[in-house]
Amino acid sequence: MLYIGLKHLHTTVVTLSLLLFVLRFGLVTAGSDLASRKWLRITPHAINTLLLVTAFGVAWAGWNYPAVLHGWINAKVLGLIAYIALGVLAFKTERSLGARVGYFIGALVIYGYLVAVALAKSAWPF
Repeated sequence: MLYIGLKHLHTTVVTLSLLLFVLRFGLVTAGSDLASRKWLRITPHAINTLLLVTAFGVAWAGWNYPAVLHGWINAKVLGLIAYIALGVLAFKTERSLGARVGYFIGALVIYGYLVAVALAKSAWPF
């Protein structure tokens, strides 16, 4: 029961993370005043923290990770860190728009990879 609840929470948080990431990037890129709203700057940090916590919770409850190592879970952990890092870089205003768009696209590619890994349960899902 714990695993199923954590998995559903995790998939919800994964979706929220992507939606807020795309929304916020669009607002920042368009120069919208909405992008500077406090809730829109703080909420993604809370969502990504919850994303990490639920990811480790699902890995622990479902596969006894990290006591038992699984290559595909290791790939997801590293990919999740890369997704968050590229997402942070996409919002660094001192970078050029082209670089920020590149980081944004890179984060989306990693997001797709993470979904594929989760579905295939393989670090090489393609």
